[in-house]
Amino acid sequence: LNGLGKQEAIDKMIEWLEEHHCGNAKTTYKLRDWLFSRQRYWGEPIPIIHMEDGTTRTVDIEQLPLELPATDNFQPADNGESPLANCTDWLNVEIDGVKGVRETNTMPQWAGSCWYYLRYIDPKNDKAIADPELLKHWLPVDLYIGGAEHAVLHLLYARFWHKVLYDLGVVPTKEPFQKLFHQGMILGNNGEKMSKSRGNVVNPDDIIVSHGADALRVYEMFMGPLESGLPWS
Repeated sequence: LNGLGKQEAIDKMIEWLEEHHCGNAKTTYKLRDWLFSRQRYWGEPIPIIHMEDGTTRTVDIEQLPLELPATDNFQPADNGESPLANCTDWLNVEIDGVKGVRETNTMPQWAGSCWYYLRYIDPKNDKAIADPELLKHWLPVDLYIGGAEHAVLHLLYARFWHKVLYDLGVVPTKEPFQKLFHQGMILGNNGEKMSKSRGNVVNPDDIIVSHGADALRVYEMFMGPLESGLPWS
């Protein structure tokens, strides 16, 4: 391997490992474990109770959904836990004579945004995420429009969430979306990404006041191809 470039050395190492049956080439991705819990007030409460005897249990299904307690104190607790630890009436519970405390971490924003498209199908259903027959009719989603960053953030998490629901038999399709389309960005009139530091931000509220909302919508639709990044003019 001495004297070889990086990629050539990698190829040679893989070749040697495969010849000696020590390993095989494999593509890995720079993905970290999903840090699902947050020490924040805002977010879906995690329905877990830590009992005084050292056991943990889930909140009874009859008590779901578990709602956030009302509070004016959004600061972390003195012990470093989330603000929910300050809500003692909500925090402390007793089940069958055994005391316990609720989990104070909350779920991230992804917990809700990963399945909102399912709820759109049947938004007033108070018995399930959505009617199974409606899910069969509408899924998978025909078109997902989102920025390129969605491919490694929201899309990834939404697919994970959907596949868990599929394994549980909640949704009828393995994949949530049929097609992903990346829309372009509206750039500043200098062709650069809009930024306060660059001083090229166009406030849509100002355009609505001066030209009207419909004129703004029509202009944006006719700027050019949806996938292109185009300067505001």
